[in-house]
This record gives sequence, C-alpha cells and structure tokens, in this order.
Amino acid sequence: MPYQFKETTSAPERFFSILPPDWREGIAPYWPDYAKSARIFTLETERETLGGGILFSTPAPDILAYGAEAQRWFDAGFLYIGYLWIAEAHRGRQLGSLWLQKLRERFPRQKFWLSIDDYSLRAFYERNGFRLVKAVELETGTEWVMKTG
Repeated sequence: MPYQFKETTSAPERFFSILPPDWREGIAPYWPDYAKSARIFTLETERETLGGGILFSTPAPDILAYGAEAQRWFDAGFLYIGYLWIAEAHRGRQLGSLWLQKLRERFPRQKFWLSIDDYSLRAFYERNGFRLVKAVELETGTEWVMKTG
C-alpha cells in the first residue's frame, strides 16, 4: 500500500479527527492561534489518514509549561514535533518511523526536538535519530526532552 506524506495544515480536521479525545482537546480549540506558525503533516493512503504530527516554530499548547526552556530550543534553531500520532488500527507497521523519516527528508538540514511523558517511548525515538537530553519536572509529572543532532 503506498503511503503519502502530505502537508495538511489547511485542512487540520483531517489530522485532528484521528487523535484521541484528550489530545484533540489539547490542540483543536487552540489551532487558530497556531495555524500561521505550525504545520501539520500526515501519512495517508488514498482512503484515509493513518497518522501524523505537527511541526511547531513557537511553543505548542502541550509545552507552554516549559516556558523559557522551550524558547531556548527555538532560539537555537530547533523546531518542535508535537502530537505525533498513528491511529491504533495502523500501529506495528513502522508508520511512526516512516513519518519521522519523511519529515527529515522534507527538511534535511533542520534540527528537531520533542518531549515525551512516557519514558518507554525513548527507545522508539532513539531508533529514529533522537537522543535524550534532560528530564523536566512539571506539575503534571516528569517529561523527557529529546533532540536530533
């Protein structure tokens, strides 16, 4: 099955519709504030959106608690990968890795950073060229910052 990596920023609902409800609530209402500074990229077949993520150039809603920490990454030329999600029915096919690969192909010289709140995801991101940089203690618990390069 051929997969297409598409920018779908102008049709955000294509991506938001596959997100779990709590993730959707965390981005969809705020999207009008981010639509000019963030870009949505999806992985699709002819019939459906399988997954995707958002590339932010300003602090995303899920990292506002990071404050100055987030701004330092942006000031250093990094873009933030947020809301990376593959629909449950399509997991186990390396689609998350494919999405990250296609993103790097699209932006070959770009540096990326992201945060995870589930430490078990560390291995996935390390396999995909990220390395753990630090743990950040937030009111909601520990998150781990990872970056490329």
